[in-house]
Amino acid sequence: MKFRSYIRLFAGVLLVTVSTSAIAQSYLENPKYGPDEETRKECAKNLSLYGTFYKHNNYKDAYKPWQNVIRICPAASINTYIRGVRLLKARYEEVADPAQKKALVDSLMMIYDLRITHFNKKGMVLGQKAEDLFTLAPDRYEEAFNIAKEAISIEKANSNPSTLFAYVSIAKVMYDNQKLTADQVIELYSQVSDYIDAQATANPNDDKAKQAKDGIDAIFAGMGVANCDNIIALFEPRFKATPEDVNLCKKIRSLMSANRCTSHPLYLNASIQIFKSEPNADLALDIARLQYEAKNAREAEKYYNEAINLESAVEKRANIYYELALLTFTELKNLPKAREIALKAIEENPNMGKAYKLIGDIYASERNCGSNDFEKKTVYWAAVDKYIKAKQVDPELTDAMDNLINTYSQYYPSKEDIFFYDLKVGDSYTVGCWINERTTVRDRK
Repeated sequence: MKFRSYIRLFAGVLLVTVSTSAIAQSYLENPKYGPDEETRKECAKNLSLYGTFYKHNNYKDAYKPWQNVIRICPAASINTYIRGVRLLKARYEEVADPAQKKALVDSLMMIYDLRITHFNKKGMVLGQKAEDLFTLAPDRYEEAFNIAKEAISIEKANSNPSTLFAYVSIAKVMYDNQKLTADQVIELYSQVSDYIDAQATANPNDDKAKQAKDGIDAIFAGMGVANCDNIIALFEPRFKATPEDVNLCKKIRSLMSANRCTSHPLYLNASIQIFKSEPNADLALDIARLQYEAKNAREAEKYYNEAINLESAVEKRANIYYELALLTFTELKNLPKAREIALKAIEENPNMGKAYKLIGDIYASERNCGSNDFEKKTVYWAAVDKYIKAKQVDPELTDAMDNLINTYSQYYPSKEDIFFYDLKVGDSYTVGCWINERTTVRDRK
């Protein structure tokens, strides 16, 4: 054992001697390695010695000369701090005594502070410091929280995804221990989610950002703080004060959507403000649907048309036309216009069975098409024609259309009525008024 120690020491001294002599001049002339020549020589020796051990993963023997570097020439190299974190963590894992572990955590915190002093990058380094403190000394969560908060206040959207994740993780512990209120947690999540969303959007292939985002959302959802009442109480006064703040509106929309608060007027109003600044088809469609649900038919019509004008995808346009036709039929009660819009949906997508079904419903609802009872009943021929067409283009509608056909065929004119009007089953017939559809005479069974 003594022989092995001797050989190891000899090898180390030899390496130091060779390395030091090779680079002595550059060290001796640079004040970052110490205030005087003697200190710089000592610094060079310890840098070389700990560096050699470190490269061979011999952290135990690297530890003492690394400490000497920190003590006599702390500005010598940023690697002293990067490697020092690993050395301290390795030593932390090796010891069992709680007092020793605590001292090593304190040393690690000091190393981060020294790195900031000599090499800056304060925000990024504070983020790492907070992560390590929370991991190694979770009972110091409040201290870790404040460090992470400062780090993120500096780095903002450039914060490391792991720091953002750690911040929310610590916030959960803070909330569980009544150090944060529900409103504070919502505010914190709103800020962090903006930052991580921006990173995930800017770098869609960045797995770290995506994983952090998923983790942050999961932690927040599990905390149960974001109920609708809390969100509205926190953000409605802010919205009223600055409704033109698009970023605020986006926060409101994101939080309310995630927590199923979309029926509240605040969600709709925030969405409208975003649309004013950043119009797009999807948002216009969402607003149209919200207005429809709120029974604001004219406003819904307006935003459906906005969505149609902004949408370039054919199938999406067809669906928007269909929804607008449905609104025009059910809320605006304009049957001719509803049919006109439904036909535009079919132009975009000829296989849209539900649009044919809607036209059938429109016809079947018409009660004033004709000057007598016979003519009024002929609208059911036209309606059934559309139901037949609907199941032809979309077989999945077959059962539903068959039910409607059976229902409305009971309202056909009787055979006697047909004979009275000098017609017979199978004849061609044009349904009158605005419908003006060519159809086939059928009798009630």
